[in-house]
Amino acid sequence: LWLAVDRDLGATELMQLRTDLAAELKVNDYQLSGAAIGRAAFDQVIDVMLLVVTGLLAVAVLIALVGVANTLSLSVLERTRESSLLRALGLTRSQLHGMLALEAVLVSGVAALTGTVLGVLYGWLGARSALGSFGDVVPSLPWLQLAAVLAVAVVAGLLASVLPARRAGRLSPVEGLATT
Repeated sequence: LWLAVDRDLGATELMQLRTDLAAELKVNDYQLSGAAIGRAAFDQVIDVMLLVVTGLLAVAVLIALVGVANTLSLSVLERTRESSLLRALGLTRSQLHGMLALEAVLVSGVAALTGTVLGVLYGWLGARSALGSFGDVVPSLPWLQLAAVLAVAVVAGLLASVLPARRAGRLSPVEGLATT
């Protein structure tokens, strides 16, 4: 039995059509096959893998957020005298917060940009090595998603700067200059 199906059918609808057709023909689901069913199965597997990778990305962003906060906290501790001297020379708390926020944005932005460029390069090289024998592999970049990743990284870095900046702002200039 040869059937043509609408190309716009989603994986769920196609699998439901397969189940309905198998019930109508009184055969098992696995006895029905074809390119459309294979494509739908691959689509489902790829969707699950994409969800797993997205979850791993969320964990990586959380780890990066902790790393940026840790780096900034150590920076605040190491530069206590510098921050106190700047405060004594007239730098306000909000300006100190802004300075630390800018540092966090730069750290997270450069890290996200470097990771994006290397990820695209490694992904393209990996796809080229795996699929290059079938034809040319041309990179197709999802610019909107890449911009969203960069924006999330910058916002995460900005959020990571809040606690270290608050700690640096609370310290009086006199106390900070007296530390060794």
